[in-house]
Amino acid sequence: MFARNKINIYDYSDYRKFLSDFYELEKSLDPTFSYRVFAAAINMDASLLLKILQGKRHISSKGIEPFIQFFRFKEGKSEYFREMIAYAKAKNNAEVRMHFESLQRMRPSNCRELDEARYRYFQQWYYPMIRSALDVFDYRSPEHAAALGECCIPKLTASQVENAVESLLQLGLAHQRKDGRIVPTDAHLKTQEHWLSASISEYQRSIAELAHRSIAETPKENRDISTLTMALDSSQIQKIRDIIAEARKSIVNVANSMPSQICDSVYQLNFQLFPMMKKRD
Repeated sequence: MFARNKINIYDYSDYRKFLSDFYELEKSLDPTFSYRVFAAAINMDASLLLKILQGKRHISSKGIEPFIQFFRFKEGKSEYFREMIAYAKAKNNAEVRMHFESLQRMRPSNCRELDEARYRYFQQWYYPMIRSALDVFDYRSPEHAAALGECCIPKLTASQVENAVESLLQLGLAHQRKDGRIVPTDAHLKTQEHWLSASISEYQRSIAELAHRSIAETPKENRDISTLTMALDSSQIQKIRDIIAEARKSIVNVANSMPSQICDSVYQLNFQLFPMMKKRD
């Protein structure tokens, strides 16, 4: 198999993506290679292998060892492959975070820097806030980190601000202009990683806690927090979600129409709709 030594497992956290890329690379090097040939080499039914590569099935615990033998993984890569499968099978946010962080510890540093930066961005509530703050605050170097941190609500340390700006630059979400000022870019962070939903849940929890704090710490004239409890037909909930989505778009359009040079603050707006009671059948 020509591709075994040409593909680096540490470049992946999704074992299916690793296997699919291996298959495509091997196929390009050897046109006779097929799903049937691949399946025979790992003593697996070809239809099951195809379902695994398509994301419809997982490798069973008994099926892991034939893959390890096929790729001739030594101990480090064998453990990494097993951890990738455990990560893919994780069923709740805590398990997803645990296995993802374990994968990052096992990877060489040059393979994990960008993934860790993406992960931090969604794990830390203040990273998106700092990105918006760069539109308002004249930030040029780490010597300005403490001053920016003092402006934040709640206050951040210089180290927190510096790490956030460094990650934003690394992810292409901010850049340094010719005059030296660091400002946000128009780029969006796109990822389909398994950890994303778990990280967003953690981010939303942190933001909800900040909203709770603002009730006591922010003057009423500087905030707008309201609640509405209502009876609804749960089968019609999408109508309410559509209204919220339209409102969100309208607010974004208003915010985007404000030139950055006249902005002096960063606000957080939360939309929250969740069930509090459901009648039993």
